Amino acid sequence: IKSRKWDKRYRLVMFDIPEKRKKTRERLRFEMEEVGFLRIQDSAWLYPFDCEEFMALLKAALHIGKDVLYAVVEEIENDKWIRKHFNLPLE
Repeated sequence: IKSRKWDKRYRLVMFDIPEKRKKTRERLRFEMEEVGFLRIQDSAWLYPFDCEEFMALLKAALHIGKDVLYAVVEEIENDKWIRKHFNLPLE
């Protein structure tokens, strides 16, 4: 992941990978955790920097394209704790 400059948008990754592919689901979680994603719910992870290319490569490598949604989010309510987690401005 190249850019570490925050553009005041979050990248939200949500997935629904069936239990029969549990190992794939665990690998996805591991890879996102390694990069620094924040788990905000069981299958919803957040990152403040552009990671579309990383996610596209990961989805292709794990063959999970249809099971994963990538969204760029302008605003999340009560995000102070998220900003603190990533050391982002609290404005």
